[in-house]
Amino acid sequence: MASGKHLKKGKLRTWWGEAGMMDRILLLLGVFLLAFTVCMVIVFIVCGAVPDTLITAVFALCGAEGGIMGWIKNGKERIQSRKWEMEDRKNFSEGENHNDE
Repeated sequence: MASGKHLKKGKLRTWWGEAGMMDRILLLLGVFLLAFTVCMVIVFIVCGAVPDTLITAVFALCGAEGGIMGWIKNGKERIQSRKWEMEDRKNFSEGENHNDE
């Protein structure tokens, strides 16, 4: 029987292969921010202070990345919605023509 660790690794590989690029980027961004926050806590414990400018820049950059990805996703969904709307109009008008005959 396979170990639990092997099954988890297999599920992660399966998810990673099926996930879209934005999902992958968001996962990596979250892991990076978690690791960065832990490192900054360690720096604070050791040194008694943290580089505020660096922290602000990192979180601003990650926030901008998330915002841009949201903008791209919104644009893609609007285009897809418009395509579906045009298909529905076409199918509806064709259906009316067939019913009138």
